[in-house]
Amino acid sequence: MADASTPLPKSKIAPQDQFIIWMVRFFRAEWSGALLAIIVLGIAIEIATPNTLFFRPSNLMTIMNNSAAIGIVAAGMTLVILTAGIDLSVGSVMGMTAALTGYVASFWGFPPYLAIMTGLAIGMAVGAFNGTLVAYFGMPAFIVTLAGLSIWRGSGHLATSAQATPKLPETFDTFGRYNPFSALRDAYKEGELTGFSQTLGAFIDDNWLNFFRTFQMSMLIFIGFFIILAILIANTRYGRYVYAIGSNEPGARQAGINTKLYTLITYMICSFCAALGALLFLGRAPYAKSDYGQMWELDAIAAVVIGGTSLFGGRGSLWGTFMGVILLKLINNGLTLAQLNTFWQMVVTGGIILVAVGIDIVRQSKDPRAVRKLLAGVGAFMAFLSLMTPASIWLSAKIGIIEHNASVALREIGTSLAPGQNSRLLSPADLDAYQAAASSTAFGSLLLAILTIVAGVMIFRTTKTATLILAAGFVLMIVPVVVMGYQITAPFLILGAVAIAASAFVGMIFDRARTLQPTG
Repeated sequence: MADASTPLPKSKIAPQDQFIIWMVRFFRAEWSGALLAIIVLGIAIEIATPNTLFFRPSNLMTIMNNSAAIGIVAAGMTLVILTAGIDLSVGSVMGMTAALTGYVASFWGFPPYLAIMTGLAIGMAVGAFNGTLVAYFGMPAFIVTLAGLSIWRGSGHLATSAQATPKLPETFDTFGRYNPFSALRDAYKEGELTGFSQTLGAFIDDNWLNFFRTFQMSMLIFIGFFIILAILIANTRYGRYVYAIGSNEPGARQAGINTKLYTLITYMICSFCAALGALLFLGRAPYAKSDYGQMWELDAIAAVVIGGTSLFGGRGSLWGTFMGVILLKLINNGLTLAQLNTFWQMVVTGGIILVAVGIDIVRQSKDPRAVRKLLAGVGAFMAFLSLMTPASIWLSAKIGIIEHNASVALREIGTSLAPGQNSRLLSPADLDAYQAAASSTAFGSLLLAILTIVAGVMIFRTTKTATLILAAGFVLMIVPVVVMGYQITAPFLILGAVAIAASAFVGMIFDRARTLQPTG
C-alpha cells in the first residue's frame, strides 16, 4: 500500500484534481490576479459593447499607446517598491521634466535632442537627490518623496511661470504619435518601392485600417523598455540585490551588499523613468506644461500593487506591473465610457489600491478564510463600481435640485444672492432635465446599492448557497443596467459574479489541494 504522502502519477490524477493543481501553480505567481482580471474584463467588455470589437488589434494597440507613459513611470516605481521604498514625487518629476524639456527647446534654442537629454539628466539628478537622502542620510522615503512632490512641481511652475510652450518640434513625435510604418506606406502609394519593399508596402497598405494605423512609437518604446528592464532585473547582480534589499536590508548589508549604493541607483532609475515617461507624453501632446503628471504617483502605485508587487518589498515583477497598467487603463476606460466623472475615477483608483494591498496581505497569509473574504470583497467592490455611474447621476441631479430650491427660497425672502448662489438657479428646462435624470436612475441605483450592501455583508458571514444566489444576483442585475443604458458597467458585474462564485468554492479547493501532491 502506497504511503499517503507519495505523489500520484499524473495519469492517475482525475481531471478536476489536475485543474486544482494547475490553479494552485497559476495563483502562486504575483501577476496571476491581474492577468485573470484582464481576461475576464476584456471578454465582458467585448460582450457588453458588441459594436466596439474590443479584441480588435487596433483597439488593443490604442490601449497600449495610452498606457505607455504611465507604464514607464510605473516600471521605475516597481524597482523602488521592490526595495521596500516608495517614491511619491514621480508625477511632479514627470511634470517638471516635461515643462523644462519643452521650455529649453522653445525659448533657449536648444536642439530637440539636446533638450531631450537635458530632461533625462534632470530626472536622474532628482533621483540622485532623493536616493542620497534616503540611502545615506537615513531619511524615510515617504517623507523625502512627499516633500519632493511639492518641491519639483513648484520648481516646474517657477521655471516656466506655469505657462505652456508653443507647439513642440516634430522630433518629439518620435517618442509618441510617430508611426514607423507610415513612411513605407506613403512610399508605396507614391510608387517609389520595388521588389520586397513593394510587397511589404502593399501588405501594410492593405492592413492599414485594421492593424498598422494605430502603431505608434510610444507603444514600441513601452514594450521594449519593459523587456530590457525585465532582462536587467532577472539576469544581473543589480536585480538580485534589489530583491535582497527589499526582503531583508540588514541581512543584505551583512552579506556584503552595498545597500546604500544600490538604493541610490534604484531611485535614480525611478526618476529617470519619470523623465522618460514625460517624453512619451510630450510625443502625444501639442505643447509642454508644468501641470502634466498630476496624480500620476497614485496611478503608478496602483499599477504596481495591482500587478502583485508587495508594498512590503522583496516580491513582485515587472511583468506584473505591465499587466497592472493595462488593467488600470481597462477599468478607467470602462468608467469613462460609462460617463463617470473624472473625480469619481480618482476615488476608484484609491479603492483599487486598497483592494490590491488586501490581495497582497491575503497572499502572504495563505488562509482560505482570508481568500474567501477577499474574493467577496472584490465582488462588493465591482458592485460599487457598477453603482457609481447611475448613483453619481442621481446624486448630482438631486443636489442640483436642492441647491436650486434653496436659492429660490433665499431670493423669495429678499436675501441678496451671491454669484455662487445665483449660479445654482436652474432654468425651467434644466430643472426638468435634472428631475428626469433623478427619476430615471433612482430604481437602478437602489437595486445596485442593495446589491453592494448585501455583497459587503457577505464578506463577513455567508453560506455556500447564499453566495451562489448572490452571484446569480450579479448576473441578473445586468438587465436593469442595460435598460438604463449603462451596459458598459456590465463587465464589472460579470467580474463581480465570477469573484463571488469563486469564493463559494475556496474552502473545498484548499482542502483538496492539501491532499494532492503536484507532480512535475
